[in-house]
Amino acid sequence: REDAVSVSGIDGVTLAGGVWGPERVSDTEIAVELEFDGTDFDTDATLTFTVSALVSNHSSDLTAQIPVTAIQQSNATVSLSPTPVISPNIGEQLTFSINIEDGKDVAGYQATVLYDNSALRLMEATKGNYLPADAFFLPDWDHYRYAADETYGYTYVEARLTANTLAEAANGDGTLTTLTFEVLDFKPSTVPLSEIYLVDADGKRWEATTENGEVTIPPEPAEALFGDINRDGVVNIQDLVIVGTRLGQRGKNSADVNEDGLVNVVDIVLVASAFDAAAAAPALYPQALQLITAAEVKDWFSQAQQLTRTDPAYLRGMTVLEELLKALTPKKSALLPNYPNPFNPETWIPYHLSNSADVQVSIYDIKGMLVRRLDFGHQIAGYYTDRTKAAYWDGKNEFGESIASGLYFFTLTAGDFTATRKMLIRK
Repeated sequence: REDAVSVSGIDGVTLAGGVWGPERVSDTEIAVELEFDGTDFDTDATLTFTVSALVSNHSSDLTAQIPVTAIQQSNATVSLSPTPVISPNIGEQLTFSINIEDGKDVAGYQATVLYDNSALRLMEATKGNYLPADAFFLPDWDHYRYAADETYGYTYVEARLTANTLAEAANGDGTLTTLTFEVLDFKPSTVPLSEIYLVDADGKRWEATTENGEVTIPPEPAEALFGDINRDGVVNIQDLVIVGTRLGQRGKNSADVNEDGLVNVVDIVLVASAFDAAAAAPALYPQALQLITAAEVKDWFSQAQQLTRTDPAYLRGMTVLEELLKALTPKKSALLPNYPNPFNPETWIPYHLSNSADVQVSIYDIKGMLVRRLDFGHQIAGYYTDRTKAAYWDGKNEFGESIASGLYFFTLTAGDFTATRKMLIRK
């Protein structure tokens, strides 16, 4: 029954589960879920569970006690900076530092950083200068959590950061960690700090005051330019990419330029139609190669053709998309040098495709023996040059074994196109 179990000993701790009460695990075990309302307590305490059981038609109360160690508040403040920071464009990076002020006898720390995974992707976490250079540092991220909280967004990812030192503890101010993010969408978001604990030289944990980070976007100008979604004063490929990122989203949205309640291919075409002469010029396209692929533009163009609209703005947008697709399609297929080279243990193999084809990379040793064959399936014509698109090899053979140092050859086969280059593994 719900009233068969009670808990006491710490203010703010109550039983969860509502009408369902405790979960019966077996004839001798039950499981209960607790809720804590955040009430501060700074002294050690004991949780006491009381279970009312019926044994041989006689009621009997059983108790169990669990000691709880309180984590005391330190005078230190841990914060993200700079904040607020204006979001760079999609594909660019931003950096936050996790800083500490007024630290005392800090020999280690534990920190959790939350971020909206539709807006940001954590690329790197590096140790700061606060703890000694030989301090142990363990970054761990991509743990998905769900939050029904509009402040933080409905879905976010957490990065868990842990560090400690056996050398002299640190005091005062400094940087604990530096975080580098890639921008996935140009929109405001909050980057909260959670579960921040400092550890002193005796192994005791202390809480710290926290200050969250914030990503903002520029305010809308008094005279808004149609299609200028990132508010930089020009309509160009950056704005097109934002719309492409948000396809299918409903409700109020700056990417919904025709304000019909849905971000779709019509918005793509209308933004393209608003490109000024400079944005539509060939000088734009090297930037486009880093942001969108020929496959994406081809898909947009095909969808837009099916709507058979004839208004001038739409037709102009179709022309811009067609020109962009041509610019994103190489005139000749090519196999480029791998990078890095020499390498250990991994490398990327870039290439160009003038026509869509099934792509395969074969790697041979100096004797001509096959080491590894990588099949990438059917690829749309385009440039496959950066690390998100190029062929990747982890330096292992068909059996998952790391191969020895030396000279190797790699051959790209794509339809009728074949080319071979050499590379060097140096360990």
